[in-house]
Amino acid sequence: MATASNMRLCRAIVESSPQHKVIVVSAPGKYGIYDSKVTDDLIKVARGDTGLDRIIRRFDDIASQLLTPEQYQHYQAILYHTQNAIRNHLDDYNFVVSRGEYLSAQLFALYLGYRFVDAQDILVINHDATINLDATRRQIRQHKLKRHLPFVIGGFYGQRDGHTALFTRGGSDYTGAIMAVLLHAKIYKNYTDTNGIQTADPRLVYDTQTITCLDFDSLDILTHNGAGIIHENVAALLAAYRVPLRVDNTFAPDQAYTEVHSLRCRNCQPHYFCITHRDNQIILVQKTHSSPTVVQKINTTPATLVSDIQKLHLAMLKNL
Repeated sequence: MATASNMRLCRAIVESSPQHKVIVVSAPGKYGIYDSKVTDDLIKVARGDTGLDRIIRRFDDIASQLLTPEQYQHYQAILYHTQNAIRNHLDDYNFVVSRGEYLSAQLFALYLGYRFVDAQDILVINHDATINLDATRRQIRQHKLKRHLPFVIGGFYGQRDGHTALFTRGGSDYTGAIMAVLLHAKIYKNYTDTNGIQTADPRLVYDTQTITCLDFDSLDILTHNGAGIIHENVAALLAAYRVPLRVDNTFAPDQAYTEVHSLRCRNCQPHYFCITHRDNQIILVQKTHSSPTVVQKINTTPATLVSDIQKLHLAMLKNL
């Protein structure tokens, strides 16, 4: 969602199938002269930084390239009111930080010609940043959400006791999973910037391979051991409601992707490995045929982290 061209790609994905009914978006990330994510910039604003005008200009620039004159005028009014609301609520950290997803969803809804749904009206978030499913289900019924399909909703935020509340970072993934289970979706498709779940971080290792099919237990182990491809709360939630997951690449959809199913899936890879890292540890997650998944933690240093991952990855590929 960082640029107008990326949003065009996202629109093509949405319009590629009539089954794409609930669209969850996140705030723009790093791109070009914008060397930080919008959410990080909003965190700075909430802590006293004066960079709000720059954030608003970024959204305005994207909108000017996508929307019709009438739509653009409408979105400028949204930007104006949001900017004033942020300035009037600088003491409300959650509200300020959530506005990136809010503005992304408003913009993408206009661009698609879909209804915008404010996540704060729907998602009820517990104090531990998990979803209150029962309360959220009631909100879905109260707002007759199924009648408003298709729609666009912002990820990462909701409400608690009438006030804006946030999930932990990466919460847009979690929002997508929540919508999928509560609206009884046939599948939850999560689009990112890699070809599904890889054997290592492709930004560090050049010869990574896509893990084509996993079970939810394996995904849960991966996300709790440094694999940041998707939010760590997603696997358990989707598994409980038996909603399959597909992790795909926004920039090359359908080329190579990962499907995640229940343990009974016949297509799940009988053996795989994935190398992640956290702090000064390399984490190797490995499964061989019917044996249990093994997590091995290897100490390293910042100076040798990348080279150590590359060496381990090469060795694992040879044994795969």
